[in-house]
Amino acid sequence: MKCILCKMCETAHAAVDARLRAWLNKHMNSVAIWERETDQERISHAHSLLTTDPIHAFKEYLALAEQGSVWGMANVGTLFQRGIGTPADLTQAEKWYRRAYEGGSNYGLIWLGQLYANSHQYAKAEEVFRIGVERGCAPAMLRLAWVYSKSPDWRQKRGEALTLLEQASAAGDLSAKGFLANAMARGWFGWRRIPEGIRLIFRVSDETVELIKDDESLAPETNGNVLLGFFGRLVRRYSFTAALLPIS
Repeated sequence: MKCILCKMCETAHAAVDARLRAWLNKHMNSVAIWERETDQERISHAHSLLTTDPIHAFKEYLALAEQGSVWGMANVGTLFQRGIGTPADLTQAEKWYRRAYEGGSNYGLIWLGQLYANSHQYAKAEEVFRIGVERGCAPAMLRLAWVYSKSPDWRQKRGEALTLLEQASAAGDLSAKGFLANAMARGWFGWRRIPEGIRLIFRVSDETVELIKDDESLAPETNGNVLLGFFGRLVRRYSFTAALLPIS
């Protein structure tokens, strides 16, 4: 049986994840990509089939992608990556994400870079995320900083990483703020920033708690109505902030 803190963390992390994804989607250029599509009705039909007939949905999206639909390309990449309606195939996922990204889709860009990062191809991920930053895609800022943290040249790149994280945080990326707080607290940006990082961890966790207080799925004990004591509050603060860390 899970303890109350475990249940709280699971529920809270799910709520935070939903909010983070909402922010991510908001800062993509999906609306502009959608407006460029010439067969929106067929795309909507393909989407409606995903839950009832994923194989047919995949075939529809693939046909659209092969006809030049950037929206279709991005979705075919996702379906290949997740194995929905077709066997999972990361090589094909990479191909279609790249085509979507080259067609101007920030969704394709982010998930192509993520695909490289997840497979430890950090040089390729850095190249893609850097182009995202140049495009003004806010979600790419955090991811480029994260890839820098995996580089053997981290000391040379950490100044730029700090700037990227600060810019992403100012744009409202709570993941970036959480990553920045943890990186500072661990001394990644120099020992003098450690106290600032610890203070930021507490601020970010408080922001996160406020963010999810109104989520109806949260049990009363997760929305601040139960006093947990000092150590319970500390675990809650740190676990909420740790949940904001990017790619693992």
